[in-house]
Amino acid sequence: MQQQLGTLALNNTQLVEQFNQAQVDVEAKQKTADSARQAASKSQAVYARIRTQLSQTVAAQYEGGSFSATGALLSSSDGQSYLDQLNTLSVMSSHTAQMIARASGARHDFASADSKAKSLLASATSKRDALAKRKDSVQTQIDKYTTLLATLSAAQRAAFQASITPPVNQAAVATVKTTLPTVGVTAQAKKAVEFALAQVGKPYVFGAAGPDSYDCSGLTMAAWATAGVALPHSAADQYNYGTHVGIGELQPGDLVFLYQPIGHVEIYIGNGMLVSAPQSGENVSVVALSNFASDFTGATRLP
Repeated sequence: MQQQLGTLALNNTQLVEQFNQAQVDVEAKQKTADSARQAASKSQAVYARIRTQLSQTVAAQYEGGSFSATGALLSSSDGQSYLDQLNTLSVMSSHTAQMIARASGARHDFASADSKAKSLLASATSKRDALAKRKDSVQTQIDKYTTLLATLSAAQRAAFQASITPPVNQAAVATVKTTLPTVGVTAQAKKAVEFALAQVGKPYVFGAAGPDSYDCSGLTMAAWATAGVALPHSAADQYNYGTHVGIGELQPGDLVFLYQPIGHVEIYIGNGMLVSAPQSGENVSVVALSNFASDFTGATRLP
C-alpha cells in the first residue's frame, strides 16, 4: 500500500509539473495573441485614417471648379479637348498618389495583422481547451492518491508521510528564523526566505500560487515575487533562471530542483533545510535537504 502511494505521489509531481508547464505555454500564447490583436487594431486605425484623408482629398479635387468634370466640359473648345481634360482628372497629383500607396500598404498591413491575430488566438484557445482537459486528468490522479491515503489509519498515514517528507527538528527551524538576518545573503534572498517561512502550514493545492495555498513552483514564484523577481509557474522553467550552483554551495534563497525530469522545486533556507510545498494532502513545511540528496537535480541562485 505505501509503495503504491509513493509511486502515485512521485507520478503526480510529474503530472503537476507538466500541467504547470502547459499553463505557462498557454499564458505565453495568449499574450502573443493579445499583442497581435493590438497590432491589428492599430493597423486598422491607420488604414481608416489614411482612407478618410484620401477620400477628402479626391472629393476636394473633383469638386473644385477647374478640376471638376463640369468645369472641363464648359472650358473645352471641342470634344477632344474635353476628353483630354477628363483624362487629366484621372492622373492624381504626386501627393494623392502617395496617399493611395499609403492606404494600400496600410490595408495590407491590417489584413496581415488581423490574419495573424486570428491564427494566434485560435492556437491559444486550442491550447487552453487542451489544458482544461489535462487539469481534469491530473485531478483524477490526485483524487486517486488522496482516496487511497484516506484508507490508512491515522498512525499509518503519519508513518507514510514521515517516510516521504521526514519532519525536521523545530528547534533547528527556530534557529534559522532568528539567525537569518545575520546570514550573508542578499536582501532579496532574505525577503524570499522570510515569505516562504511565513507560508508554512498552508495547504498544497496543485496549480495554486497563494495566498491561501500553493504547489511547489507556485510557492517559490510567490516567494521571489516579494523580492521583485518574476518567475514562471513551472519548476522546469524556473531552473533556467539565475546562476546554477552545486549542492555544497547552497545559500538561503537558492532554489533546489528534484527528480529527472524536473518535477519539484523547493527554497533553501539555510542549515541544511528547505521550505517545500510537497504534494496533495500535505501542507507547506520545512524539510531536510539530506532526505532528498539522491533526487537532487540542480540548484539556482537568484536574481
